[in-house]
Amino acid sequence: MIQSKRVVIKIISVCIYVLSISVAKSQNSTVVEEKIDALFNDWKQGETPGASVLVIKNRAVIFKKAYGLGNIENNIPNTTSSLFNIASNSKQFTAFAALLLEEEGKLSLEDDVRKYIPELPDFGYTIKVKNLAQHTHGIRGVIYLLGMAGWNIEDVITKKDIFELFKQQKELNFLPETDFLYNNSGYILLAEIIARVSGKPFHAYLRDHIFMPLEMRNTVVFEDNSKIIKNLSYPYYFDGKSYKVAIRNSKDIVGPSGIRTSTEDLSKWLLNFENLKVGNERIINRLITPTVLKNGDTLSYALGQVIHSYKNQKVISHGGSDAGYKSQILRFPHEKLSIIVLTNNGSLNAEEKAYRIADLYLSNDMKSLKKVSNQKVLSTSPITEEMLTKYEGKFELQPGFILEFNQKEGGLFITATGQGTLPLETISNTEFRIRRIDALITFVEDKDGTVNTLSFDHNGTVNSAKRITYDIDKSILEKYTGTYYSEELNTSYKLSIQDGQLIASHQRQDNTKLTALEPTKFTGNTWFFGILDFIIQKDNVKGFKVSSERVKNLWFEKKI
Repeated sequence: MIQSKRVVIKIISVCIYVLSISVAKSQNSTVVEEKIDALFNDWKQGETPGASVLVIKNRAVIFKKAYGLGNIENNIPNTTSSLFNIASNSKQFTAFAALLLEEEGKLSLEDDVRKYIPELPDFGYTIKVKNLAQHTHGIRGVIYLLGMAGWNIEDVITKKDIFELFKQQKELNFLPETDFLYNNSGYILLAEIIARVSGKPFHAYLRDHIFMPLEMRNTVVFEDNSKIIKNLSYPYYFDGKSYKVAIRNSKDIVGPSGIRTSTEDLSKWLLNFENLKVGNERIINRLITPTVLKNGDTLSYALGQVIHSYKNQKVISHGGSDAGYKSQILRFPHEKLSIIVLTNNGSLNAEEKAYRIADLYLSNDMKSLKKVSNQKVLSTSPITEEMLTKYEGKFELQPGFILEFNQKEGGLFITATGQGTLPLETISNTEFRIRRIDALITFVEDKDGTVNTLSFDHNGTVNSAKRITYDIDKSILEKYTGTYYSEELNTSYKLSIQDGQLIASHQRQDNTKLTALEPTKFTGNTWFFGILDFIIQKDNVKGFKVSSERVKNLWFEKKI
């Protein structure tokens, strides 16, 4: 009898313990959901564009919710089945499709790209198919080429236009596999190879071999700008006063971007990595194998995926940004945790929100959750264009190490010497964070309201940076005036002096103000003009080379 009572007591104790764990998990779940809601408070009022969020844990969708409006004009809310442009997150699908075709024996990632696209110029070096997916091809970034060539966002840009630009190029940014430079050119070419090898239009191949087998029935590739897409969430940006509809006109340009999908459909894609329905282990492993350069350096970029760590956890991720749309996908394979954030609000930082959500799920107890929730709150209100303009420019943090700031889509972006371009999280009107390295940037206003200094705080070490300025004599500026022509773009710029400043004028673009960094080196204030370097021989100006974020040493010859 006594032993029987002991057994009963033990069973009751176990039940109480299990129940307490269940209650704790329920409490944690409720707290987490409340914290996610809090991240999107400013986009829940039915007046602004918003987002769609979904979380997968242990092969099950444990959270999904949408915020804000998908169509402001008609007051239509976002839902978890609303379609968003996932922008550069499309790249992983393109890379996956190439691997499927390789598995079929229809192509090899080691093949020369010109085997499939013979009209591409012979730059004197072999560019492999895999280089296109790894961003190690060296081909110039076509979006920046279009900007310098005079194309505007309102123009309808076609694949034919882009391939004409490709065919006109005479140089690479760098030799294949010797460096990494993220740009869309490689994936445009990769999508074309997939279409030619498969014998199907790119959108049809993805539909038949990926979307339909995974039952992603609402997902489409936006290859036709006249195409009607049901349940589409429209893109918006904040101009400092009100929300505007973002415009992006392109036709049949696919591969690096263009997929319209929902968080619900994307969850099926992510679940495929854990429970294979399409592809095989070899393909999955190839997709997430980091790139190795010829010098032996290993990159964090694989094939349409970025492999890195966050809070001592391996994370496989990619982001996207395109005309008011932003997206971020995170996968923590060891935690069996995946997070999707899609937004139609150019002012909403999808990457920041995704990592804030990850913080909540990686904190597995109430004490940790409380700590996470007490972290310094980031601003969720769009910062004015006027304020962002004050911060644009170049600041020297260390001799030769330059931080360049540019505003795009209602936010601030940073490009550091030898590094890529990253979005900054807005903490306040003067404070911004680089999440990947957990660095804090604070801009300091002078008494007259100008900004010529910033502080850079990384792991408690604070350094200051001064805005780069250089006074140059007007007589030197006059040497640079004239007309300059680029054969590779088939376009010209006229350089003149206006109000004591050198100006580059194009008939189809706004004027570019050129600020001197050195006697022969200038920086431009338009997104496509980075550094302009004049070439002088025997005191005669022969021309200049332009280098921007994704284009290096593009030659303009002085004609007049």
